[in-house]
Amino acid sequence: MKRQIEILAPAGSYESMKAAMNAGCDAVYIGGSKFGARAYADNPDEDTLLKAIDEAHLRKKKIYLTVNTLIKEKEMQNSLYDFLEKYYLAGLDAVIVQDVGVMHFIHRNFPDLPIHASTQTTLTMAEGAELLKSVGVTRLVTARELSFKEIKNIREHTDLEIETFVHGALCYCYSGQCLMSSLIGQRSGNRGRCAQPCRMAYRFYSDGRLVSTEKEQYLLSLKDINTVALIPDLIEAGVDSFKIEGRMKRPEYAAGVSYVYRKYVDLYLNEGRERFYDFLESREYEKDMLDLLDLYNRGGFSKGYGNNHNGKAMMSMARPNHSGVLVGRVKGFEKGYVKISLSEDVNAQDVLEIRNSESEPVFEFTVKDSLSAKNTLTVKAGPMAHKDQGIKKKLALENGYPVYRTKNNMLLNSIRERFIDKDARQGISGLLTAKKGERLKLVLKFDNLSVTAYHNIVEEAKSQPMTAERLKASVDKLGNTLFYFEKLTVDADDNIFVPVAWLNEIRRQAIDLLIQAITDAYRRKKTVGDLQVCMEGGHEPNDESYGREQSLYINVGVQKKEQFNTALSYGEINAIYADYETFSLEEIALMAESASKAGKKIYVLLPHICRMTVYEKLKKNLVYLAGNEKVEGFIAKNFEEVYLIQNVLKDLGLQKKIKLNHNMYIFNKEAKQFWKENGICDFTAPLELNEKELKDLGLSDCELMVYGYLPVMVSAQCLYENAEGCKKCGGTKANADYLSDRLGMKFFVMSHCGSCYNIIYNGQRLSLLGQAERILDLKPYGIRLDFTFENAKETDKVLAAYIDVFSYGKMNIPNFDNITTGHFKRGVE
Repeated sequence: MKRQIEILAPAGSYESMKAAMNAGCDAVYIGGSKFGARAYADNPDEDTLLKAIDEAHLRKKKIYLTVNTLIKEKEMQNSLYDFLEKYYLAGLDAVIVQDVGVMHFIHRNFPDLPIHASTQTTLTMAEGAELLKSVGVTRLVTARELSFKEIKNIREHTDLEIETFVHGALCYCYSGQCLMSSLIGQRSGNRGRCAQPCRMAYRFYSDGRLVSTEKEQYLLSLKDINTVALIPDLIEAGVDSFKIEGRMKRPEYAAGVSYVYRKYVDLYLNEGRERFYDFLESREYEKDMLDLLDLYNRGGFSKGYGNNHNGKAMMSMARPNHSGVLVGRVKGFEKGYVKISLSEDVNAQDVLEIRNSESEPVFEFTVKDSLSAKNTLTVKAGPMAHKDQGIKKKLALENGYPVYRTKNNMLLNSIRERFIDKDARQGISGLLTAKKGERLKLVLKFDNLSVTAYHNIVEEAKSQPMTAERLKASVDKLGNTLFYFEKLTVDADDNIFVPVAWLNEIRRQAIDLLIQAITDAYRRKKTVGDLQVCMEGGHEPNDESYGREQSLYINVGVQKKEQFNTALSYGEINAIYADYETFSLEEIALMAESASKAGKKIYVLLPHICRMTVYEKLKKNLVYLAGNEKVEGFIAKNFEEVYLIQNVLKDLGLQKKIKLNHNMYIFNKEAKQFWKENGICDFTAPLELNEKELKDLGLSDCELMVYGYLPVMVSAQCLYENAEGCKKCGGTKANADYLSDRLGMKFFVMSHCGSCYNIIYNGQRLSLLGQAERILDLKPYGIRLDFTFENAKETDKVLAAYIDVFSYGKMNIPNFDNITTGHFKRGVE
């Protein structure tokens, strides 16, 4: 049996949904009025989305609802059930979810609703996804950074469906790990409101030197991906669903891209690899790729991460938005007119843009008349005012300047005519029976469904009898419905009288019955019982509970030996978290021995990202670390690590504590309950909740981050490699390397060459020292201070201040510079 590959299209609106389905997609993902990761898309209202669900099923398509944001406790209790129930009852095909609490909630309240684990969960291996099966996850959306080898490895180790992004924009950061937009301007990517800081201009300084260039300022802007040429590799790696990015884009984009991917996936499935690649040499393929460029691209396309771990070729550092298509170059001037030598056909109403050598726009105009390639286009033009960082200056046109098309009017019109202005219809069969003395009857069949409509009794004609041909012609008028007759049979007596009005009425009645039957086949019944909301209690008393004689436990994360030694000198510190990425196994063992002698516990902070190569090495090292009785436990930062630690400990017959890092996003009590059912009871409160929301969540089983440079991006890309070439630097120097934005704000950069990823840190330190009384009122079971770039003196100053305030109640708070209270006061929308 030929394998079925799903083309999954973006739908930022009802119109986009229809366009993509008409163009050949199998399913769309779409957001409702709440809880979707594209809050600024033209998301349909409730009635429109209900209509869309029915219409998708009439088209034999599917709708997946994006519920892929982190959901606060009050929202979980007050809104989520009511938001979902109507769509669930209407036959929604699946939900796409990031928040494990939402997964847990949906699985309990809507148990037969399939759940797809969003790319925001940062799943990189099958092992991580296995943890989510217990809450009804049937599909994982892979992290976009995975190679074909890694996807194949997932396929070999899970029976879950695999969905992978194949076309469109890429985030610089691993999806779900970005806090940059959130901490800069309160617009959280985890809440669907990303302000796209990766599309902004930056300068990169290393060792005090500016290493980025003026021509390449968009250091975090990746090209869009186009993987049409890699379709055989994707399918053979085990991908089931080809996901197209672009819910913020217009319907023509959704339709045009869906059409191309449907065409080339079917080509491979029908003709095989060899014929597929032969076709890629054709003029038709070249034209299809040009159409994709015209629809949207950033600096051209890359082929994504399938065969590349990272690299400058994947970046669009000269321009962060639509690049358009190069259609010609300026070749001369004459009396206020500019002459352009065309390398591509241009069409009437195309929008063209002349750019300078820095890719900046110099002059934009609309083409009046179509003109073919190799001709000269002449247009009246002159220098225009160009705004560059607030300074207006005149930019003169020069020979050789490139000319790009940013809007292909003919292409857009063609897509509208084919996929928006008219609908693709479904074939049905019909049998009209008209027998004297019997009721007029029309039977319609669609797949396995059959409906029958009846009218009045057919009588003998007194004059002008109705012929079978006339009966058929009257019934075969399905107008604006989504159906057409593949086969229509008439079984009629001779010499009968059937008014045309009867035929119109029975046709309409039968179509209504068919529509009802199709949509009813997807309907669900209301779940038995009332809404179930998790109301779990606080942290169970153990050796890390605290009483009023000691305010709370103070735990410290360290990345340098001098930070560790400083923390060791304070008796008030309960535990030290040693960073796995920056210390060797031998160093961690020595630190554990020293900590034990000082009466402190040692935990190991695990990597931010755990991909296949890291996983295999970590698996061996965890056996060593777990076997050290002085190592108390581990801080996990992803699903893969949780799975791995639990299995290593089980195999060794050991018990160690596993705590979840703040990037595991315990936004609600349902999330806590999910993890407790999976054997984990120790959490770090997320960084995006404010004081009131933290209180709603309850912190008796959470420690709270109160100090540190916060990671705002974790990326497979490398700023060092893209700016100067890979140096295998093994780390960074304290506060030496940083990005600077247009306002002069700094973001520090650290590379982890062992795992090959960069971390970008907020340039302002989180410091909640001034919020001590409020924090104590929240009653977390611990507070955590993370040290990254600080030297021994800085570490000592910070620890002394926090211990004075939190352990002894002293309120003589020292002044720290360059600090922020993060979201403790403000939170995110």
